[in-house]
Amino acid sequence: MLAKTGLTLVLPAAAVAVAVAGCGSSGNASAGTGSTAAPTSASVPATVTDTVVPPTATATSTSGTNASPTASGPVACATANLTVTLGASDGAAGSVIYPLHFTNKGAGACTITAYPGVSFVAPGDGKQVGAPATRDSGATTPTITLAPGAEATAQLKVTDYQNFPATACAATAVSGFRVYPPDNTAAAYVPLPGGSQACTKAEQLDVQPVVAGAGS
Repeated sequence: MLAKTGLTLVLPAAAVAVAVAGCGSSGNASAGTGSTAAPTSASVPATVTDTVVPPTATATSTSGTNASPTASGPVACATANLTVTLGASDGAAGSVIYPLHFTNKGAGACTITAYPGVSFVAPGDGKQVGAPATRDSGATTPTITLAPGAEATAQLKVTDYQNFPATACAATAVSGFRVYPPDNTAAAYVPLPGGSQACTKAEQLDVQPVVAGAGS
């Protein structure tokens, strides 16, 4: 038995290094990554690599599957767990309004809030065309809980490219939209009918925040 003394036991530096290394050697869990199914249309771009800055993502929004609800409620809906589709258009003076539908295809409930990020993309290479959609800053942004199979909708207004002078528009062919669901950095691709054109210079897109259901 060692006698108590006033001395402090000092371990050799090598022993301390071994102990620290042992603590850091535990395996790290692999993080899930969100992904979307590759589009099948012949006009679908080969990639959808974005150049527009997507909405700010939370730590939970980039996982490939919905996490189990906690005491604080469901997590944000991840792109991989959402089906994004374009509804029937509604014509207006010099513009067209499309409903963007976000349907929860995951196994658990999730939440969706505020604005999606939207931009045109070119056929073939998937590069962004023109400016991303502007947002109605005066709109309310409720948090919507989507049960499996439920949907939320954001209204997307597209101004006709022919409303702009040719030099201010510089129109080119587009194949669809790149859509970032709110709180996600992974995008979905939504095709447009063939023969669509968009401005490379002028701002044509305006998007509203998501609302519950199919929208008005």
